Amino acid sequence: MNRGSFLFVESNTTGTGELLMKRARLLGFETYLVTRNPARYPFLKDSVAQVIEAETRSPDELIGVAAKLRRLAGIYSSSDYFVEAASRVATAMGLPAPNPEAIATCRNKWKQAAELQRQSIAIPETRLATSIRDVENILAQATLPVVVKPVSGSGSSGVRLCDSAAAAIKAFENAKGALLDQVDLPSPDILIQKYIEGKEYSAEIIAYDGTLHCLGILAKHKGPAPCFVEVGHDFPAPLTEPSLKELAPFAARAVSALGLKFGPAHVEFVIAESGPVIIEVNPRLAGGMIPVMLSHTSGTSILDMVIELYAGEAFTPPRASAKAGAIRFRLVHKSGKLKRLGFSRNREPTVPEAGLLKSEGEEVQINGDFRDRVAYAIGVADELNAAAAAAERMIDSIVMDIEAATGEPDDKQVAGSSQGSWNLHPEAMKLLAPPIELSRDGRLLQHQATIDEAHLVMLADQGLISQAVAADLLKHILDLQDDGFQSLEGRDAPRGLYLAYEAELAARAGPEKAGWLHLARSRNDLNATISLLALREAACSISQGIGTAQDALLQRVEEASRLVAPLYSQYQIALPGSPGHYLLGVFFALGRERQRLHCLLEDIRNCPMGAGAGGGTSMPIDPLKTANLLGFELPSFNSLDAVASRDHHLQGLSVFAGVSILLSRVAQDLQVWTTREFALIDVPHSLAGGSSMLPQKKNPFLLEHIKGSASTVVGAYVSAATATCKSPFSNSIETSNYGCSSLGLAEDALKRAIILTSLIVRFMSFNERSMRENLEDGSSMTAVAAERMASRGVPFRKAHTIIGQIARRLSQDSCAAERRSELASHLAGVLPESLEECRDALQFGGGPGKRSTDDQLSVAKALLRDMQLKSADISERWAHAEVHRKRRVKELIDRHPAT
Repeated sequence: MNRGSFLFVESNTTGTGELLMKRARLLGFETYLVTRNPARYPFLKDSVAQVIEAETRSPDELIGVAAKLRRLAGIYSSSDYFVEAASRVATAMGLPAPNPEAIATCRNKWKQAAELQRQSIAIPETRLATSIRDVENILAQATLPVVVKPVSGSGSSGVRLCDSAAAAIKAFENAKGALLDQVDLPSPDILIQKYIEGKEYSAEIIAYDGTLHCLGILAKHKGPAPCFVEVGHDFPAPLTEPSLKELAPFAARAVSALGLKFGPAHVEFVIAESGPVIIEVNPRLAGGMIPVMLSHTSGTSILDMVIELYAGEAFTPPRASAKAGAIRFRLVHKSGKLKRLGFSRNREPTVPEAGLLKSEGEEVQINGDFRDRVAYAIGVADELNAAAAAAERMIDSIVMDIEAATGEPDDKQVAGSSQGSWNLHPEAMKLLAPPIELSRDGRLLQHQATIDEAHLVMLADQGLISQAVAADLLKHILDLQDDGFQSLEGRDAPRGLYLAYEAELAARAGPEKAGWLHLARSRNDLNATISLLALREAACSISQGIGTAQDALLQRVEEASRLVAPLYSQYQIALPGSPGHYLLGVFFALGRERQRLHCLLEDIRNCPMGAGAGGGTSMPIDPLKTANLLGFELPSFNSLDAVASRDHHLQGLSVFAGVSILLSRVAQDLQVWTTREFALIDVPHSLAGGSSMLPQKKNPFLLEHIKGSASTVVGAYVSAATATCKSPFSNSIETSNYGCSSLGLAEDALKRAIILTSLIVRFMSFNERSMRENLEDGSSMTAVAAERMASRGVPFRKAHTIIGQIARRLSQDSCAAERRSELASHLAGVLPESLEECRDALQFGGGPGKRSTDDQLSVAKALLRDMQLKSADISERWAHAEVHRKRRVKELIDRHPAT
């Protein structure tokens, strides 16, 4: 079917331009592309359209081209730079088109801003600059940072975030020529806009017959500052349903205000604290493969819809999307020749589209705009998280090898960025540098911010950086902490957590100010200090947990000491004892472990900050001040020792392992004592579980978790020791990562074991009858009988032999009372008359006798009190340091409120 001719006026070079032409052909149109430079479009080799060379900047010449085409059905341009020309030609030919004047207003972002402001639609504060003097005058009144961008730009070309006058002037000069190498258009007029902080979104709208139809609201993912390269889109934007319903009319109002009553519009906006703010309205179909993704989610081709709209055919809005979609892009990381580019995995069913935007052998360079993209992947699924994960898996599989151009460094940077670009293989990045997760990384980020506070105060006091710079950075660090580091959630961290954190500070404070933060330090002394702060915190937390468990033990001792229970040796009944005696034994064992933790905390006196990479620094820093602000007593005396040693961590994990082993042994005893055969204690239903098959069964499964936790903690110690033992005595990944990373795992497992043990001890009940039953035959009292015989002059070994022979002659067929009676007849005068008498006779050597137990309990209470005071004293010292540090931070900020 031949539906006539369809003329495209130029095209975008990546994304939907080529696809629109292919779709037009499939729909039955004879497709033409008019261009002044066919070489701009490598896809033309696939004969997607017949090419007409003409001066596309001349409306008259374009009209002449259009007039020669038979049965011309429609005219369209997917290029920002030619949508106005296409609309003028279509209007002249009597074909469907938006109002050319509205397009012209929209394409000139200065006129667009004025019109939106006139109609009271929220936009950033915007000024026009045509000279460096204009820029200087604007900045004299503006609040930094600002965004500099060409009045008629597209695809983030020439758009830069600037935090200083020097950066803005440089960006202004670059923006004037940003479009020359793309479409040979100068940009004499440049906008300077106030930077609006907030998450950025877009609304995709199609206008027809006086009605604006919103196809959806998308969330944008941006590359690192100072550029604004879009690296991904999520649909629908992860906002509440009421928010999405409010944002569609908001975006539509901006489109109406600009007089756009026909065709597609791409509206970009930021949700700031004050509400949504329009960044710009583009009078064309979205780029970046957005229409393709929306087509897959809705089941309706958006490209076909636009082509048919401009061909004058009826427009039917697509159904509400039943699925979620996500787009992810991979950017070029350095300039040079693409030696290799491809996906290393096959597409999943949830990835309907994935493709390369560059070709092997092609010369690439970093431009800081859409041209940096080399590949894309689209994920579609029922849920957004699944769609995003599918797109990320596919784009992460890109294998890219770039041969640097002669004389070019391999780590070429985008102008204005503060970090070199490192191209870690995507599979390696997924394993070693996953995106930030606050649930996992939040504590480390807090330690990082704490160290930064101390470091910046010290640098400012030493005059190594200006107090104004320090104050500004501290304000942004406080903002990050107040926000719980939410802006870092999901952020890629290809070179580790710290550099991702620093990049966020650079985006907020500007790269020049943020560049002072790392003066006179390295990630080596930073990591060593963070690891000690984490160890300090973990050890203190475990100490407090042990204190809670000890308190639970003592609360049960007085009650349990009055009872009589078997004292076991090798699971055999040895003597009459008491549950209180057992609980006190556990208390004192825990106390020694707690004392070891306190000794460790006292020994963590030296702060590694100042050691740098292991060789110190040439800057005249004051490491003692930094140490004191962080709650340490002294700086490290030797820089290599500061970054190489991990003995404190091994010691801490060793104590953790000792505590977990002790609790596991206790859990083993308690689990045996809950069995029907022993039945010495009972665990309440709230601390037990049932069987999925056996209706009568009650499982004290919490005890198994206590035992299982020990394997995690002991494994953490072994892992740390193994990683450290074969590493050199200097900073190394083995010690700083693998030697310390198991601390959090061990802490969590041990906390779990301590809490569960405390609960069991506090709420278990003692079965007095069962405890006595196995003691009633009197055999457990024979050791005391032998000792009484010895006290009357019979050698102990002889007494032991005599009583042993008597015990072996006892009939096992008789009842317990009969056996005890027979024993009493043979051992008259030495066998205790009651189990309580026997137990209380064991008062020496720390036995379970009442007098001994009372003495032990008195000592235990004093010991617990002293250890609680010691723990509080340690915590109070750190709290004082924190109060002092926060006060110094506040003083600096208060002295420089306008920075």
